[in-house]
Amino acid sequence: MSAPDRTTSLELPERMLRIPSFLFVHLAKQWRRLGAQFDHDLRGQHLMILASLEDHGASSQKEISERLGIDASDLVALLDDLEKAGLANRKRDERDRRRYAVMPTPAGAKTLRQRLVDVERLNEEMLAPLSPQERDELHRLLLKLFENHR
Repeated sequence: MSAPDRTTSLELPERMLRIPSFLFVHLAKQWRRLGAQFDHDLRGQHLMILASLEDHGASSQKEISERLGIDASDLVALLDDLEKAGLANRKRDERDRRRYAVMPTPAGAKTLRQRLVDVERLNEEMLAPLSPQERDELHRLLLKLFENHR
């Protein structure tokens, strides 16, 4: 991975730099910009779905929607993407013919592993200025916020 172009220095207003939500949004944009170099069509929600299916096994669309907090209509579009890419299958659930069971394909499991390696590389680049202890503390604090706002 190449380092970000630092020839243009940003001069963001100091008062904005004191606002944590502004920093979160700005860093998220940077993360996305750097992540674009991996040149793949999967977004974070696609990866969350594949990881959830790997962790929990075949699941109904309702179970996935509730587990991940993804709106049911948005989930249908995401699953369509995964099916078109050959990364997941929807089949009639043999226990309840009214619903579909979603499962990852072998290609989906492999793709998830590859993409998570890319995410780790991206995290290494973005978190490079932090010591291992600072990374652990940042992670701990983010989890604390996440748990409070889920």
